[in-house]
Amino acid sequence: MEKEKHLKHLMELKSGSVKAFSEEIGLAYTTVRSILERGVFNAKVENIIKICKGLNIKPENLMGIDDTLVSDSITTLIQLTPSRQKRVLDYATEQLDEQNNKVLHINSNNIVSEEVAVYGYASAGTGETLIDGVEFTTQYNGHIPNHDFALQVNGDSMEPMFEDKEIIFVDKTKQINSGQIGIFVIDGEAYLKKVFINEKGIRLVSLNSKYPDLHFDSSHDIKVAGKVIL
Repeated sequence: MEKEKHLKHLMELKSGSVKAFSEEIGLAYTTVRSILERGVFNAKVENIIKICKGLNIKPENLMGIDDTLVSDSITTLIQLTPSRQKRVLDYATEQLDEQNNKVLHINSNNIVSEEVAVYGYASAGTGETLIDGVEFTTQYNGHIPNHDFALQVNGDSMEPMFEDKEIIFVDKTKQINSGQIGIFVIDGEAYLKKVFINEKGIRLVSLNSKYPDLHFDSSHDIKVAGKVIL
């Protein structure tokens, strides 16, 4: 049942819990729980397809799911939309080219640029003050999704998903699930991090492994400013 254990882990990372994941993909919680208990090989094909679609993985890849698939980098990757998955892959390819001393040529003639109002800054490092009101406008290359506000990333602790000085888009909310990426205001300082919630408080995690986790308990003023649009 090791395969089902990993599958359950992916569901929890994606949605916070198996029940929440079941609701997102439109399958009864009892059905999903039965699949995890009895094994994926005993499940209906249409149910497996729904689960794979919800996790952004191919059904054929489900048969080969193992510890490698649920490594930190992959579990983060499955939470992304296909366009952002491609972006991470492109970044990795670029790094490999640089490592091998290859030259990367970019043709920017067809890039669409739009103006976006940036609300302030979010630190991908040790925290930064989030200032009310529009701070500046800038040109953004690519499609601008529906969002409540935009921020500029300061720091490299969330690379490769988010680069230093990148513009990110945020849905304003006060609720967020464990394992999601959001904007958190701790004692007046704004952070862009992946969050894990426990009974003692929260743990803010960087995607760049050179940065340590940040722990905050009830003695701190903890606020959720929004969820990052991936």
